Amino acid sequence: MREPVVRHRDETPPLDCPYGHVERIVTAGQGGVANVHVVKITKGTPHLHQGYDEVYYVLSGAGTITLGHQPHPLRPGSVAVIPAGVPHSLEAQRGQQLEFVIFGTPPVPMDHELARPTSV
Repeated sequence: MREPVVRHRDETPPLDCPYGHVERIVTAGQGGVANVHVVKITKGTPHLHQGYDEVYYVLSGAGTITLGHQPHPLRPGSVAVIPAGVPHSLEAQRGQQLEFVIFGTPPVPMDHELARPTSV
């Protein structure tokens, strides 16, 4: 049985990544039905996840997400649904950062083979 969970962003330390940082508010092993991460980046390299679906909800900034080979504009309030196996990358407009929430399923650790990013 999955357990309900309440976590607080202001109690989640940021982790550095190559183009910004991520706050892993809820990640596998902590209960819940999805991983919930807040990411703030300028650019994300092309990658895919073998068995991990993602939904991005943009909080601030503007930029572009490329799904497969198709670019799509992003702005606050944009939602991108990324099924497992779909290559994706993003880039903020010059001088901006994209801040967005990622809801990822299944709720597994990010180093699990299903969720681990694979470069494309």
